[in-house]
Amino acid sequence: MLPMSALKRVAWILMVLCGLGLVVGRAGAQEENPALEFYTRVNQARLDNGLPPYGWSDLLAAAAQRHASDLAAHRLASHTGSDGSTPRQRIAEAGYAAWGNGAVVGENFWTGYGSVQDALDWFLGDPPHRENILSSRYREIGIGVATDSEGQVYYVLDFGARPNVLPVFINDGAPTAESPQVAIRLTNEDAYPQGEGSAYMGRAVEVRLSNTPDFSGASWQSWEPLLPWTLPAEPGEHWVYVQFRDGAGRTAGSADSIILVLPGTTPAPPAPTDTPTPEPTVAPSPMPSPSPSPTPLPTESAPASPSPTPGAVASPPPPTPTLYRAATRTPFPTWTPLPAVAARTGGGSDRLLGLLFGLEGFAIVLGIYLALRRRA
Repeated sequence: MLPMSALKRVAWILMVLCGLGLVVGRAGAQEENPALEFYTRVNQARLDNGLPPYGWSDLLAAAAQRHASDLAAHRLASHTGSDGSTPRQRIAEAGYAAWGNGAVVGENFWTGYGSVQDALDWFLGDPPHRENILSSRYREIGIGVATDSEGQVYYVLDFGARPNVLPVFINDGAPTAESPQVAIRLTNEDAYPQGEGSAYMGRAVEVRLSNTPDFSGASWQSWEPLLPWTLPAEPGEHWVYVQFRDGAGRTAGSADSIILVLPGTTPAPPAPTDTPTPEPTVAPSPMPSPSPSPTPLPTESAPASPSPTPGAVASPPPPTPTLYRAATRTPFPTWTPLPAVAARTGGGSDRLLGLLFGLEGFAIVLGIYLALRRRA
């Protein structure tokens, strides 16, 4: 039988191991990509409310990451950067194209010790932020994530709609399909329904779809938010190309891809690209739309949040928007992983869960200790 001093040492070691297990488990959870998780949850919220997903924009993501990193470095809670920049200025400097009358952009930010879902729940519960998440004007999103020295997390979501950029989604953006029969979800030009000049198309009235970028044999049909389509029957990655046309004959192109997985087959993954998060490009078409150069955005002061609570800024009210991004299977930005200190200072349900596990482990050790002592 072990002496009491040895039993106490065993109990102490077990308690330490239980604590390490909790820390390792939570650190492993932090290795996930929070920007990817936020993007997925935002699009699910949009689908749940009958809206198309947001396309991913690397340009918006660059602006969002710039602000998130700045907020974390200076421990700020504001739409205004430490350099005095506004959301419009940061998005313009990232190269995001604007209409002649100005950009269609907006921003949400949230800071605290909670999770992605905590931040999203806050956005959806606050009308101005909810409007950005569930907007019919915006068509693209970019997300930035950073943490400060105390483990506090900063999420920045930038939204926008560019001329002639109308995202499309195969099976609502699913990475794979098990049947060649798929559904193509289309967006439309709701930001500027009348278009602008000869280059920027307005609201589409017709579309044509093709499995090849030359649209060989493709015929025009009326625009619908959801259209059935058949992919080639071979397993592997397939692209669907879409061309939009408005009543004035102005056009824009778009595309998305999906990996077809048939029963009993294992398709090769798509070939890697040099740029892991490429900015969308317009699909080739017989009548390509000119690609606009970025227009400087008007300077606008952004409201500051009074405390570490989220804030939102909406774009001025031109007509309503919806836009496109050519899809990429890796549409997620560079992000800052949450450090282990966040597990120590984090709050909410995670802290409660960790406490419960710790108490449970202590109870088990204490039970063993008392049982051995009675035998002594």
